[in-house]
Amino acid sequence: MYESTQLGVIAMADPKSIFNHDIVMIHDMCNRFVRELEHSQSSPVSGMTAHDINRIKTYTASLMNLHNWIAAHPLLDLTETHPREFKLEAMPEPENQESESINMIVRLVEALRTEMINSQSARYASTLIVHDSKRFVDTVTKINSFVSEYVEPSTPLDLPESSPSEQMTEPGFGGV
Repeated sequence: MYESTQLGVIAMADPKSIFNHDIVMIHDMCNRFVRELEHSQSSPVSGMTAHDINRIKTYTASLMNLHNWIAAHPLLDLTETHPREFKLEAMPEPENQESESINMIVRLVEALRTEMINSQSARYASTLIVHDSKRFVDTVTKINSFVSEYVEPSTPLDLPESSPSEQMTEPGFGGV
């Protein structure tokens, strides 16, 4: 259950499955958004394109819409199906990007995902308890404020001596 890190700190390993079907969707959305961010046009540069800023805003709006939908419904009394374990999709291995802004947003999305899958709510069949709901909203709010208060006013940055510092990311997945 617990694991040792290189720093000698004991940390709880993320679960491979949870019981809350609502949090499974949060987890899967966060994973998808991390992949989208890491393969965005802004990931290999020090600035952020207007298109990627708009995409990030749609990602956070989508997360908030999901949160609001989950919060609007009561804890389901699923006596025949709970506890039912839902396996979690593997989390993408984080890759350091040229864009510090993309890295920060990815860290926040990963924090949201990790908090939710390790939350008390993850043991229920559905919904979010009030404290986990607040953690969710506060994290998404922080992503939005980071974009509006730091990224938008700071883009583009002129870093001729230190950029590029990373290899280009590979293109995203091709269409079907």
